Amino acid sequence: MNSDVERPYVVFGFETTHDALTAEAALAATGLALTVMPSPKVLGALCGIALRVAEDDAPLVERILAEAGVGWSGSVRILDR
Repeated sequence: MNSDVERPYVVFGFETTHDALTAEAALAATGLALTVMPSPKVLGALCGIALRVAEDDAPLVERILAEAGVGWSGSVRILDR
């Protein structure tokens, strides 16, 4: 694999652990690929749990979370090499 290829992803951060776990369940129920990870510092002081998704899936994630009534505190686009 070429390590010079940038793969963008988006990380969603949550104010509470409850919101993070509810979001994870809502997204997992759709079969969407996601990774649970520690909140990046760039999102500030949050609950410590974040969800990583492919950049192309971010608009869908926002829609799913909104429909499930789950709010997120912030999101950030990150490039992975």
